[in-house]
Amino acid sequence: MISVDVGQKIVICNLQKYMEDSDLNITQLSKIIGVTQNTIRSYVQNRFNRIDCEVAIKICNHFDVSFGEMFEIVKGN
Repeated sequence: MISVDVGQKIVICNLQKYMEDSDLNITQLSKIIGVTQNTIRSYVQNRFNRIDCEVAIKICNHFDVSFGEMFEIVKGN
């Protein structure tokens, strides 16, 4: 689940949780918010190096959550 490792902290994305709660798959969300499936997949799998602000806003708006609810900075392993 590690995406960005800065010292002892990492950034994780909670997109998979929100997608499961809404019964959405990657293809469906991609079509709804106009973001490529590969981009959605990278956030779901927490395999991203940077957070695209435009994409983050689209995701957060769709699920009606704040940036801090979707992306978290947590202690690393």
